[in-house]
Amino acid sequence: MKHAVKHTLSFLLILTLGLSLTFPALATGGEGSLAAEPTPSPDAGGTPAPIMPATAGDITVTVSGATVSATHIFIPVTVANAGDEDVTLESVFNKTANLSVGTDASSPLPMTVPAGGAKELLLTDTHSGGNTGTVTRTLVFSFKAALGGSFSKYENVSVTFGIDAGGESTEPKESEVPFRLSFYDANGEYVYAPSGDAGEKVLVRIPLLCLRSNVKDVTLTPVLSTSLDSFPFEITTLDYTQELTSTPMKGDIVEFRYSGFRFHEMVTAGVKKVDFTLSWRDTWGNQDTPHTATLSIYVNVMEGYMGGAGPDGSAPVSKPKVILDSYSISTDKIYAGEQFDVEFTLRNTSSEEAVQNIQISISDTAEVGKLMPANNGSNTLYIAKIGKGETHTEKISLQSAPDTEAKAYTLQLDFSYEGASNVASYTATETIAIPILQRIRLKVDDPTVYDEPWVGQSCAIYFALYNMGKAPIYNCMVDVEGEGLAMEETYFGGTVAAGSTLRADFSIIPSVGGEVNGEIVITYEDVYGEQMEERLPLPLFVNEEMMMDDPNMMFDPEMGIMGDDIGMMEPGMEAMAGTKPGFPVWAWIAIGAAVIAAAVVAVILLKKKRAKELEEA
Repeated sequence: MKHAVKHTLSFLLILTLGLSLTFPALATGGEGSLAAEPTPSPDAGGTPAPIMPATAGDITVTVSGATVSATHIFIPVTVANAGDEDVTLESVFNKTANLSVGTDASSPLPMTVPAGGAKELLLTDTHSGGNTGTVTRTLVFSFKAALGGSFSKYENVSVTFGIDAGGESTEPKESEVPFRLSFYDANGEYVYAPSGDAGEKVLVRIPLLCLRSNVKDVTLTPVLSTSLDSFPFEITTLDYTQELTSTPMKGDIVEFRYSGFRFHEMVTAGVKKVDFTLSWRDTWGNQDTPHTATLSIYVNVMEGYMGGAGPDGSAPVSKPKVILDSYSISTDKIYAGEQFDVEFTLRNTSSEEAVQNIQISISDTAEVGKLMPANNGSNTLYIAKIGKGETHTEKISLQSAPDTEAKAYTLQLDFSYEGASNVASYTATETIAIPILQRIRLKVDDPTVYDEPWVGQSCAIYFALYNMGKAPIYNCMVDVEGEGLAMEETYFGGTVAAGSTLRADFSIIPSVGGEVNGEIVITYEDVYGEQMEERLPLPLFVNEEMMMDDPNMMFDPEMGIMGDDIGMMEPGMEAMAGTKPGFPVWAWIAIGAAVIAAAVVAVILLKKKRAKELEEA
């Protein structure tokens, strides 16, 4: 019994000792413990993290120093993509000049920049050649992410003009080129940019304003190219050179016409810039040196080629275009200094895509400060959206300066907008002709009659006309109206400039005696050829002409009657006339002749005095 109890106590002691050693091991997570298993690492076969969409913060645009040539600016750019997805550089826009920036053929846009990679491109921008100093341009880089979404990056680049990367240019300076493109032809009519569809024949008109004389051998030649973006026409002739047949003078407008151009069937829709080479020779002094310059025009391809594939194998995409469909001006005549409204309608020509975020900038292309928004208004308009093939009408109030010269001015509308589906940026330009008039203000003195009017005899008349307006009057002529009144010869005063005086000295011949209420009629034209007139009253008393067919007829100064002689009067007439017997008839004739001679002398003296006054004036 004692041995059994002792054996049992030993077993319990061993069991207690075993449990005391087991529980600490479980609590500390040792081998075989009950503690929770550790979470496996991502590398042990778990779900990978999702790709984060690219943002503007993932893109770094590095713009290097610009190099300037005679006509172009070259800007190296490096685009680095630190994001997880590919991005595409869609376009580069010069925000300072409001123009798109092109690239070198080695780095065409759009360009894909892979995730974690970088791409280099060479931007090529143009300049007029007349800039000096350092100019800062703001470039806008537009990106589109592979998984959707778009964003832009802004970078500034400093361009220093006056350093030519290619050495000294042999091209003439802009101020030396004797011609520039003109908005109007020689007849004053507006010349529109050529427009048409692919495959259509178009007329290309290039009016040039001559800026100086002494030039000869003027020719114009299009710059041919196999690129339809540079020369969008079919090439059917070996040489398209045209030459002026006359020597232009300063202020002349000459025009080159290409009527045989036809848009190539494969040309895409859009605005194409076509370059022409202008050649001439200067004849200053003994110089006879040939010179050349480049002139550029823009043509509109409305409906372009839609078939086939693009350079990257994708189908070409039609670009939505916004055009000026129509416009109207609130008044037929716009006078300088007055307010007027211009209402215009825009049309989205695309049947496939709407346009949005349309901004319109309105400016006067010819002269600064001549056409401006009325009532301190803005020259910028905004339109949220224009649907496919739809139109939108806007109105803007304008005012011209009081000293605006009477002529037609060009109002330019610059559009910038986006496609609603691809959010691509586009630009376009339209123009509106605004004719401005100056009010004509004339002052005319009362006419002066120098001679006593007689039937059948010339009568001298004078008046002065003062042009008190700010515009000349043209083809000024003088005529008379009234019973029996006629001009001795036509009077033509020509052009009377602003602030000038017309001194009209002419003669009329009356054919009817007595009181005549005549009028002097002054006709003239304004700058647009509209005829106007002024009328001056001309009251006259015309003396009857005395007939003396019978030489034996004598004039009785007391009775005012005619007879063979005084003695031949009927009985009693001599007493009634009060004629004194014995006064000789020849005496009366001598007195009459003296009176007539005195009148003739007086007329001659008056005419000489008038001629002297006109010379002194």
